[in-house]
Amino acid sequence: MEIIKSHFFKIILIMVCLPGSKMLYAQNAGSQKQIWPEVDAYYRLNEKFRVYGLVSGTRVDNEYTDGTAGIYLDYFALPWIKRSRNETEMSDSTRGYFLWFRSGYSFSAAPSYEKQKDVNTWEMEADNYFHLPGRAVVICRNRVDWSWVNGVFHPDYRLRLKFVKNLKTQYLTFNAYTYGEYFDYWNEGGKNKFRWCIGSVIKVSKALEFELYYLYQFPNGASVYSVNAIGLQFNLFFSSKHYAG
Repeated sequence: MEIIKSHFFKIILIMVCLPGSKMLYAQNAGSQKQIWPEVDAYYRLNEKFRVYGLVSGTRVDNEYTDGTAGIYLDYFALPWIKRSRNETEMSDSTRGYFLWFRSGYSFSAAPSYEKQKDVNTWEMEADNYFHLPGRAVVICRNRVDWSWVNGVFHPDYRLRLKFVKNLKTQYLTFNAYTYGEYFDYWNEGGKNKFRWCIGSVIKVSKALEFELYYLYQFPNGASVYSVNAIGLQFNLFFSSKHYAG
């Protein structure tokens, strides 16, 4: 619990100080410019369970350098406050739930600037939703990755705080969000890193969303490069005929 609290305050502090010295340093630290395409698919089995799969890649200098594929199972707990609802999930995939858990497996190749290539990861995470004034929501995600990089065990802990606000016009339903995420590598403390992201999700139809975001990774010594990434993501939603949604 003390570790979680420590990282929580680190994220708040760094997000407040985003325009500061680390961003200036990044301009001289061999920054990488990347594009991250991704397709996510969700299949709602029933009121409690959902299957989630993803395929993503990294594009650097007009060529793809690595990719990730994963499959996960989500479990939804009862709402903590029955009179309140989480309305930031526009496709009813997790709406009404303020605590849910995810576990699953992914395979990926490491970024091109690292020596490691094959990464097998078993992921475990818990997400909590809390209401803010103005009908906004903050989402606190605690995640542990049990990774094997070329057969060598590399566990890490990730804490992410995400602030989401739904917006709507006469013709468009979308949200705006920002988050900070801290990576704590238990076996490699020198590779700890922090990422900041800002983006939006646009509802195209009941079964399709388009997500666009900008992500910046702060450098950390010689082992962690700064990264400027543009994310392009499609989210697909399906459900069993036994689940009304």
